[in-house]
Amino acid sequence: MNKKWLVLGSVIGISSLMMVTTGISAMAGTSGYDAYKSALKNTKTVQSVTVQAAGSLRDNGNVALSANGTFKMSREGGSASGSGEVSAGGAKQSLQFYKQGDQAIFKPGSGDVYYVKEAAAEAHKRFKGSADKEMPQQVETVVDALVGNLKDYVAVDVKGDGSKRVSAELDGAQLPAVVQAIAPIVIKQGSKEHGAPEKKTDNAANPFGHDFLKGAAPELTDAIRLEKVAVNATISPSNYIQHQEAELTVSGKDAGGKTHQMVVHLQADLSGYDSTAPDTVDLNGKNVQKMESEHRNKWQGKNG
Repeated sequence: MNKKWLVLGSVIGISSLMMVTTGISAMAGTSGYDAYKSALKNTKTVQSVTVQAAGSLRDNGNVALSANGTFKMSREGGSASGSGEVSAGGAKQSLQFYKQGDQAIFKPGSGDVYYVKEAAAEAHKRFKGSADKEMPQQVETVVDALVGNLKDYVAVDVKGDGSKRVSAELDGAQLPAVVQAIAPIVIKQGSKEHGAPEKKTDNAANPFGHDFLKGAAPELTDAIRLEKVAVNATISPSNYIQHQEAELTVSGKDAGGKTHQMVVHLQADLSGYDSTAPDTVDLNGKNVQKMESEHRNKWQGKNG
C-alpha cells in the first residue's frame, strides 16, 4: 500500500501504543483499573463490531492533518469493510476497503478501479482468532507492577445505570520514567520516517496518488518530550468499551531550531456488538487490478 497510508498508520499506531502503555497504567485505581481491564477483555470476545474512529494532529495550534473512518469487523470468515478519509494541507484523499473471502480489496475515492490482493492464509487465521486470546498473564503482571502510585491520578465515575467513565490526565512529571525515556526515541523515529523522501512511482503503478501527507507535520530532532497524556473510556452496563479517547501533547525542536508543540487526539466509538455485518462488493463488471505484493509496486491490470 502507498506510504502515506503507512505514515497515517504509524501516527495512529504510535499514539495507540502510548494510549495502551500509559493509559492502561494510568487507570490504576483499584476499581478503575480492574474495571477497564475487565471491559477490555470482554470487548475482545465479541464476534462482530462497528468502530467509528477519528484522529487529528495539531502543530502549534494549527491542524496539520486529520482522519476519520468507519470500520465493520466480523469473526465469521474474518470479514471486514470500511472507509476512511485523510485531510492535510487543504487536500483530501479517501479509501474504501473490503476483506471478503481470501481477498483484500481497496478502492481509492478517486477513480473506479478496485485493487485486489489475495489475503495470506496465516494472516486470515490471525485475524479470525486474535480475539479468542486473552491478555497474557505475564503482560498483566508486568503492567500491574509498573502501575505504582499512578492510581492517585485516576477518576472513576459510576453512573446510575451501571455504566462507568474511567479517566486520567498526567503531565510529564507524573509519567513513568520508562515512558519518558522511550517516547522521544519513538517520536523522533516516527517523524523521521514521515519526512523521508518517497521513491517516485507513476500514477498508473500507484493507485493512491502522490504523497500529500509529506511535510504535513514537522520532523522533531531535539529536546523531544512527552508533555501530557489524557485518557478516558466509557464502559457500558454490559461491560463493553463504548468509547475510548486519548490526547497526547509532545514538544520538541526541528532541525532549524524552531520549537513545536504537537497534540495528537484519537477517539473511537464502538457499537453493533455481535450484530455487525461487514459490507461486501461484487467485482463482476468492475475495473479490477490485481495487487501482486504489498512490498512491490507491481500491478497487473485486467477488466472484470
